[in-house]
Amino acid sequence: MFEPVYALIPAVIWAFSPIYYRVFMKRFDYLTLNLLRTSLAAAVLALPAVYFGFSPAILYGLASGVVSLTVGDSLFLLGIREMGASIAAPVVYTYVLLIQLTAPMVGEAVPLVNLVAAVMVVAGVYILSRGGGGTPRAKGIVFALAASLAWTLGQDLISVATSAGGNFVTIAFARNIAAAAGLGVAVLASGRLRKWPSGVGVKEFGFIAFIAITDLVLGSVLFIYSISLVGVALTVILTSLSPLLTQLFSRALGKEAPTRKDYAGGVLIVAALVIALSL
Repeated sequence: MFEPVYALIPAVIWAFSPIYYRVFMKRFDYLTLNLLRTSLAAAVLALPAVYFGFSPAILYGLASGVVSLTVGDSLFLLGIREMGASIAAPVVYTYVLLIQLTAPMVGEAVPLVNLVAAVMVVAGVYILSRGGGGTPRAKGIVFALAASLAWTLGQDLISVATSAGGNFVTIAFARNIAAAAGLGVAVLASGRLRKWPSGVGVKEFGFIAFIAITDLVLGSVLFIYSISLVGVALTVILTSLSPLLTQLFSRALGKEAPTRKDYAGGVLIVAALVIALSL
C-alpha cells in the first residue's frame, strides 16, 4: 500500500537539488561539482555498504554509476547550466519513455497504461523544450537528451543488480564510488583540480554537502529500494513528478521564472503520473 512513497520521496528531493546545483555552478565547474557530490555520497555510504556486505551484483552497480552518474549527471549539469533547472529537469525525463521500452529487456512486463503515461511525459517535454517565444533551447536540450539516454541504461543496470540479489544500500555505494573514481580521473586529466574555487567557507560547503548527500544518498537509496519493490518502469513514472515540482520550487524560491508554456508541459507530466497510479 505504501510502496509508491519510496519513489515519491526521491521525486521531491530531486525537485530541489537541480535548482541549487545551478547556483553551485556559479562557483564550481560542472565536473568538479559532480566529483564533489559523488565523493561525499560514497563516503557516507561506505560503512553501511560494508555492514550489508557485497555480492557479485555490485558489478552492475559499478557499471550503473559510471553510465548514469559520471556521464548522465555530468550532462544533466551541463543542461542545467545552459537553460536552468526548471527546463532541464523535465527534458531529461524523456528517459521515462525509454525505460518503458527497455524494461522488458531486464525481465519486466510493462502495462500498456505505462506506455501511455510515458508518451504524455514526452509530449510535456516537447512543450517544455520550446522557449517562451517558441525558440528551441537547442544546446541545453541536446545535453539533457544525452543525459536521458545515459540514465536509461543506468537505471536498467540497477534493475539487473537488484534482481541479482544486490542490497540497495550497497548498490547505491557502488554507483557513487564508481562515479567518483571516473570523475576524479577526468578532473585530474583536464587540470580542473587547479581551478578549485577559493574562499568556500564551512557554511557554504556544508550546504553543498547537505544537498549532495540528500540527493545521492537518501534519494538514491529510496529510489533503488523502490525499484526492488515495484520495478524500474513504475518507479521512474512515479519520480516523474519531480520536474513540475522543480518548476514550482524554482519560482517560489526566486531562482527561476518558468513561463505558462513551461507549466503546461509540467502539468502533462503530472497527469501521466496520475494515470500510472490510478489505472
